[in-house]
Amino acid sequence: MKGSTSTARRQPVAQRAILAAIAGIAGIAALASLVAAPAALAALAAATSTLAQPGTPTTIGIANLGPHPSLAMTIQGFKDEMAHEGYVEGRNVNYAYSDANFTQALMPQMFSQILTKNPALILTVTTSVSQVARSAVSNPAIPLVFTEVTDPVAAGLTPDWQHGSDRFNGSSDLQDFDAVLAFAKKLLPGVKSFGTLYNPGEANDVVTTHALAAAAKRAGLEFKPVSVDSVNDITQRAQMLSGVGFVYITGSNLVQSAIPAVAASMQRMKVPVISSETEAIKKGMATASYAVSLQSVGANAARVAVRVLKGEKTSAMPVMLPGRSDYVTQISRSQFAKIGLTVPRSFEDCKCFID
Repeated sequence: MKGSTSTARRQPVAQRAILAAIAGIAGIAALASLVAAPAALAALAAATSTLAQPGTPTTIGIANLGPHPSLAMTIQGFKDEMAHEGYVEGRNVNYAYSDANFTQALMPQMFSQILTKNPALILTVTTSVSQVARSAVSNPAIPLVFTEVTDPVAAGLTPDWQHGSDRFNGSSDLQDFDAVLAFAKKLLPGVKSFGTLYNPGEANDVVTTHALAAAAKRAGLEFKPVSVDSVNDITQRAQMLSGVGFVYITGSNLVQSAIPAVAASMQRMKVPVISSETEAIKKGMATASYAVSLQSVGANAARVAVRVLKGEKTSAMPVMLPGRSDYVTQISRSQFAKIGLTVPRSFEDCKCFID
């Protein structure tokens, strides 16, 4: 009897042990079923990987035509404005930079390098780089923001100036040529003509040259455009501008890459040079400049980028154009003296002299 009573008392404990064991086995089986479902886990990981994780820096790609001081200034202007908007490099944003070393054939490779960093957005610097971006960046989820593009409509990047395309928007560096020529006529009283060098194979150059021709007509100035197909032609073609009142150097990538040769030719011919960029005059390669600040062009692109990163569609925003506050006036007294000219007295109070 004692034995049977003892067995009866122990039985519930045994049952509880068995039930616990069964529950443990069920838990292990459930865990095993999850481990055995890699497809489900992969799908979950893919879904969560696209979400912004707290503390995870945003990666922004920068695709540049090539190493050049002017383009570097635009990129710095972009980064500075991004930091002003709260995207601080090294803290909550990283930049994946690559350039094509001014070689069209290297552009696909440049974009491939950037894409390995999984960027949330890519900044494309110059028209030619931007035109390649759409085909080189096949993922439609990656928005593209251009800068240093004169006419995105003519370049096929946007449908019009009031709207971006389905993936593209950005900032134009289009100059107000009426204002530029008004400045030139004030700086060089009595001037009757001017000329420029341009690359007929570059969309920006063609657009700029047509716009200059129209502005020249409105200003009552004779306009002499000279085409240049190669850097090797610069010195020879520059001679064709002998006798014009001044030479206006646009943002042409080809001409800018050989600006020392252009400046040397103009100085020999005693022809003033007005630059559309702010750095040439600081290096003694221009007489004056009335230009959109390159930092401002980059900053305008950053303002577009921030809106895109916050969820706005590129197609819902207008292209950013330079405002009056983006222009910078600079005059070199020493360069005026080298070509035998003096700065008009009307500029005496101008706080724009660099020497």
